[in-house]
Amino acid sequence: MKKMKNKAEKKLILSTLTSCIIASISQAHALQAMSDTDMRAVDGQDGINASINYENVSIDKVAWIDQSGKATGEGEQSLAATFGDIKISRGSLAADKKLGANLSLDIYSSVQQGAQNTGLKLSSDVTLGKISTGSMMVCKDSSCSTDASMGSLQIESYNPIQFNLLTTNGLFNRDSKTYLDLGIKNLKIGISQKDQNKENILAMKDFNFNLKSEGYMYLDPENGITLATGKDGFANFIRDEITGRPGINLEFTVNNKGLMQAGASGEIRNGLVQFGATAKDNNVLGKANTRANAGNVLMSNNQIAGSTGIKLKVAGEFTNDGDNINGRATTLELGGGGSYAYGFRFENITSLRTRNGITGNETGDIGLTTQRAGLEMDGIYINLVDSHQVELPQNEALMNTYLGTTSGAKAVKIANASDFIQTIANTSSINPASAVISLRNVDFVALSRRGQFIATPDVTDARLLPSTTPAKWGLGLPIYNLNSNLAFYAKKSDGKTDFVPNLNGQRVPNLNPVAGSERIGFSASISTQGVNKDGSKSTSILLIDGADNKNYANNVTTPTDYYIGLRNIDMLLNGYGSIGFEDGQLNVSMPDLKMIMSAQLAAGYLPGAKYKSCPSTGGCYAPSNNFASNYDVLSGIKIRLAGDINFALVPRAILTDQFGLLKENVNALNIVGIMNLNSSSNMNNAIQIVDVDGSTLGIDNLSGSIGFDNNLIINKDNVGFHYSFVFNPKKKPEGVFRARDVNLYPATTENGVTAVGNPQRLGEIAITGGRLDANLTLTPRDTPFIF
Repeated sequence: MKKMKNKAEKKLILSTLTSCIIASISQAHALQAMSDTDMRAVDGQDGINASINYENVSIDKVAWIDQSGKATGEGEQSLAATFGDIKISRGSLAADKKLGANLSLDIYSSVQQGAQNTGLKLSSDVTLGKISTGSMMVCKDSSCSTDASMGSLQIESYNPIQFNLLTTNGLFNRDSKTYLDLGIKNLKIGISQKDQNKENILAMKDFNFNLKSEGYMYLDPENGITLATGKDGFANFIRDEITGRPGINLEFTVNNKGLMQAGASGEIRNGLVQFGATAKDNNVLGKANTRANAGNVLMSNNQIAGSTGIKLKVAGEFTNDGDNINGRATTLELGGGGSYAYGFRFENITSLRTRNGITGNETGDIGLTTQRAGLEMDGIYINLVDSHQVELPQNEALMNTYLGTTSGAKAVKIANASDFIQTIANTSSINPASAVISLRNVDFVALSRRGQFIATPDVTDARLLPSTTPAKWGLGLPIYNLNSNLAFYAKKSDGKTDFVPNLNGQRVPNLNPVAGSERIGFSASISTQGVNKDGSKSTSILLIDGADNKNYANNVTTPTDYYIGLRNIDMLLNGYGSIGFEDGQLNVSMPDLKMIMSAQLAAGYLPGAKYKSCPSTGGCYAPSNNFASNYDVLSGIKIRLAGDINFALVPRAILTDQFGLLKENVNALNIVGIMNLNSSSNMNNAIQIVDVDGSTLGIDNLSGSIGFDNNLIINKDNVGFHYSFVFNPKKKPEGVFRARDVNLYPATTENGVTAVGNPQRLGEIAITGGRLDANLTLTPRDTPFIF
């Protein structure tokens, strides 16, 4: 039941409001003609204004109903994602402000290119107040009577959310301009879970989404509602002028203690957002199935994703220095969450290639590419499902990569088809109803050529502030062909597979079983492809040296574009478990996890970069396709690890002041946990180093238990990685860390084909216990190194 009460304690009857709106429409009329340059300033002589105010609202239940393929039998069934016992109240809204919305609608006419057009101007500002739910569930029946809750949703917003839409020719028109502004400031959204003692909240606070855009809005017959900037439009995420926070700001906390912050600002070009329905014949997740009592999987003929569902497509190009748009170029940020924290801003974001079509034989001056970096998410699918397992698209490169020997009885591939089958929950024959978000064909082709340390707005002491001069080095995190499934369902912690990691008095990781608390059951899989055929797209982690390169005529200067790091990363992560917020930290328990990776350790020039000094013979450029060859490769790395893992993200302490509290290494994200390797099958766990000629050193058939207590730290002028590994933390025989086989695999090459032979066993390694600590601090510099 919904109760609405205005300040004068009068009831507002819907039919009366409807009649008033209809009467207002009958009195509205078109305005005088206006030119296109006046569109943003247009005001109607007559229009509709509506104000809706209330003190509190109560709603029993809101549900999204989706069709899902049945796990047994034929056809589809209805599943429901429900939010129960919804309440809207003033929260901490100031006494002089009102809850509710103010709406304004104008219809106007204008002459464009000799034609009479009718447009629409819609403006609104909405004050949400505090919204809370009693439960969040995914259910197989409308009553949800037997389903557990993932927790409760909480939203707080005390600044008006502003929305402005101006169309120039109808509401949906792919050939006429639309102007859209959206302003969300300091919104907080969180999930609250109950344990035996209290409530714990994982929240995203100070959420900003400050958008000003110009483009086109239309209905696409296949992809639904489409918002596109086109070549002549833009989407600008505007940094907050008062706080300095980015136009998109995401800050994550647990019980108000900071975990991390991420953000983005600046203009996007050739942007695209499409919102539509999942195609009925789109087999995005495979066939619905269930688990038999014997443990085997029983498949149905029904697609997991039913005839309904949501599909999104998002794409856009990042602007950079080459666009010359006076400080509006795209920037990305990453740092510590909470008060008095440091972070890092990534600037001058470009594509992987500095020049296209370079063979490596060129010697003259060649201009840099104008191709921008960008993000393309070909499909974001949201479905409710009833299935024991779902499928992830297979990575053919991984499935054709061997651990050592490449032929014969001892040949073992690093991944096989079963590794791409994702278990949602290790339950009995009854599947928990779950919500699944799937990403398909995601490309993030971007490198930052310049970086700058930053601080949160509350850091004001000049001695504690980072330098305002950007460093001439950057970071590359390009991603190619990412595919992922993320499933959620509700569960109660069982005391058997759910744990809270912490450290004992000797700083040794320890696991405490937890039972009875609310948790989110989840299953996650993610895969990336290393490189495409021409080397223009790659999944890599690169440090980039952007110092000046003056090896040009006419006093031209460009970045040097050295790089070092892991490139062409083929990767698969696949596991399931639960997430809880007990003890005010983000606890993740995963009874089963696979981590598979094949990559290259390399150093050299980025594709198409000009050498800082030219060789006496040959060309003066790195080939544009050098990521598709063995250029610059120092060695290869292959990793396959499988087992169970329990870890916690421990937020940083709450700092109440910068003076005396904001010190070196205090801005840390702590990761604590234990991993137990599963050695039940041959070569289930291996780490191998591969020479360029294919010869391989294998640390194979790993087993045992490893505890870890690691820190990622961002200070005002450096980044630190502090590692601590504890072998056999429980000091039990089965926990001894062991490499059963240390192997050398010789390689031979005939007619351009490399074959890796059978292993030559060098012995084995056993570590019964102990600790390994390491610290790595990276401090950027732009001056020459002095010995």
